[in-house]
Amino acid sequence: MKCRVLKLFRVKTSQGEIELQPGQIIMLEKSKAIKLLTEGKVIPTNNVAYKIYSNILQAFLWVVDTDEDMWAMRNEGVTEPVYTADEVRKLKGISKEGLKRVHKVKEVFEGSKVRDVQKKNRPPEN
Repeated sequence: MKCRVLKLFRVKTSQGEIELQPGQIIMLEKSKAIKLLTEGKVIPTNNVAYKIYSNILQAFLWVVDTDEDMWAMRNEGVTEPVYTADEVRKLKGISKEGLKRVHKVKEVFEGSKVRDVQKKNRPPEN
């Protein structure tokens, strides 16, 4: 997997220990890339996955571009809920409680997908 280094860090290679610089492009095995991605040290240069901490949900979640990216994350062992960019757009503007309910479903049913959101007219939450 082709990745861009986000933070300065050192790695051991067959040629010895080297220092990787922010902005540097490197090739990694997927398992190593996922580990470094979850540590916030690298980001893929093609299919991007963002790990986000939600204060509302009090939990980590992932945002990816497509369904294929979501399944790739699952196949690499990611256990936190994964949302596609389309799902995030659909969830925009729903209540905090609505977000929490959707997130609970995503936690229990790994392959669940937000297909449609029916928003009720409610006064804004404080």
